[in-house]
Amino acid sequence: MRIAHISDTHLGYRQFQLDERENDLYEAFEQAVDRAIEERADVFIHSGDLFDSPTPPIKALYVFKNLIRRVNDKMKFYCVLGDHDRPKRKGMPPHKLFDIRVLGVNELEWEEVNGVLIAGISNMRGKLAEILRQEMAKFDSIAEKYRNSILVAHQAIDKYLSFEGSYELKEDDLPRNASYLAFGHIHSRQIARFGKGFLAYAGATEILRRDEIPSWHKEGKGFLIVDFDGDEPEVEKVNLDIRPQFEVDVEYEKIDEILKLDFSRKPLLYVSIKGEKMDAGQIHEKLQELLKDRVLYFRYNLVDTSKPVPELPKGQIRMDELLRAHLKDERLVSLALELLGPLSRGEIEEAKEIANRYLEEVMK
Repeated sequence: MRIAHISDTHLGYRQFQLDERENDLYEAFEQAVDRAIEERADVFIHSGDLFDSPTPPIKALYVFKNLIRRVNDKMKFYCVLGDHDRPKRKGMPPHKLFDIRVLGVNELEWEEVNGVLIAGISNMRGKLAEILRQEMAKFDSIAEKYRNSILVAHQAIDKYLSFEGSYELKEDDLPRNASYLAFGHIHSRQIARFGKGFLAYAGATEILRRDEIPSWHKEGKGFLIVDFDGDEPEVEKVNLDIRPQFEVDVEYEKIDEILKLDFSRKPLLYVSIKGEKMDAGQIHEKLQELLKDRVLYFRYNLVDTSKPVPELPKGQIRMDELLRAHLKDERLVSLALELLGPLSRGEIEEAKEIANRYLEEVMK
């Protein structure tokens, strides 16, 4: 049996309030469906955050309706709810509008497909974390009678998201009898040996935040094909053709070097310009002239090199330690650290998006 493991498609998300960015996410998901069909997957597994919100826009529902028909014609579809698309309290998730199997809402659920166990549990956080661990503990005994078994979840694990309060599970909480742990929530791909098989985060299908750009350049964005026909699962990365995004550091005197980038598909561009006594208005006009009709969106910040950054003395307290001493609440510490980057670069809109996502989560 072959599965396509996809995650964090966030259908309906409009980065920087751009229609093009919302459409980019739809196109990435459509590519993934096409490729999964080409790869002759028997099962399509989505490990959470199918939608960016429990109340997605009509277009997101319409796009998914058309794509899920194609999936259901070729393979079985299973998913769990992520932290973004799980409704508050006891509301109904948007998934209920479609003929799809949502696993593990509040408890572990499972089915057998072609002799393979597929079990899943939807996202559980905060006070529900202890229930989550108890439900996961049931998996190993259920999986004992199966040669191959899959556990689907949308959770952070301490090894991959290490700030206290930002994860719900430690590696010791995970079952060891799974052939494949299909996880979602972390947007960069992660594949590691674990127990009798593999633990994998499929990663997001698109670049949703600036801090995901380095991992995209290194690992790509897409999904995973997992083949269970051999003695052990074989995991293969499938990359999607998504809109490029670049981070560029350039000297003020060499600002024209930006044009060396690949503009064949209008990218998103973040530019850091270094120099002395720079005229912000003049630079803005210059960038507008250089990048007109070449990029979908750009942001820039100025680094005044006439003001050297003082070296921190050895033994200086770390930023996370300083924040932790003052804020106490680990969720606030994580939020502050995530906000630090965009605010230090003057990227107010990105900071607002991070803050809004945090508020959505704490209100659940």
